[in-house]
Amino acid sequence: CNPKDGAWSGRDAVFLSEGHACPVQYLVNADLGYFDRQSVFDGNRRPWTPFQGHTQRSLAHGLENSNGSLGIGLWQAYGFALEWPQYVFCIAGDGEFEEPSSIGLLAATHLCKPAGNFTLLLNYNRLAQDAPVDIGPLGKVAEAYGWYVIEVDGHNFEALDDAYQCAVADKVRPKFVICNTIKGKGGDPSREGRLGYHGKPPGNEIEYQAYLQACVGASQSSGGAA
Repeated sequence: CNPKDGAWSGRDAVFLSEGHACPVQYLVNADLGYFDRQSVFDGNRRPWTPFQGHTQRSLAHGLENSNGSLGIGLWQAYGFALEWPQYVFCIAGDGEFEEPSSIGLLAATHLCKPAGNFTLLLNYNRLAQDAPVDIGPLGKVAEAYGWYVIEVDGHNFEALDDAYQCAVADKVRPKFVICNTIKGKGGDPSREGRLGYHGKPPGNEIEYQAYLQACVGASQSSGGAA
């Protein structure tokens, strides 16, 4: 990335399909230098800020796509990857794969063009906004269509880094990284893994650091990609 030139032609592109998770993207982009972190806490979902409840495309802020409808970011990212020379990553939610169009993407990379520079990361916490999610053996489906499937602990930074290294090393197949996660991990322990954390960002720096420490702990207690 290049915070001084968000449209830099040498960048790897990160698309967010799981639109309601955009507060995390805003905070990560703040750490990358696109804006001040405190501005995210102060401006979240406020009018006339870049920090809306779903991202609005703004390369100046490191935001590659506008999102909203389930699954739309998957197709935006895949289409972009077909013409982009660098790597393209897309972060999706498990609830999106209850939409037939999202399942169709797995087949499209086989029937149309593999897009070996394309990596899809699935946030698999098994909970949608108001109900559990069961997407079945989705990894097996992806493998059947020629995807390179990697499964990791989505809270483990080291495992995620290992998955990234595997993904960029394979330039032939599209990659599907299944990130097993717990909704709300690092927040109120009594609410971890339960409904109620959908689209709710950390409210301040202290809460943000608590979420990060949950991932640090996972990295220290377990290994890398499977």
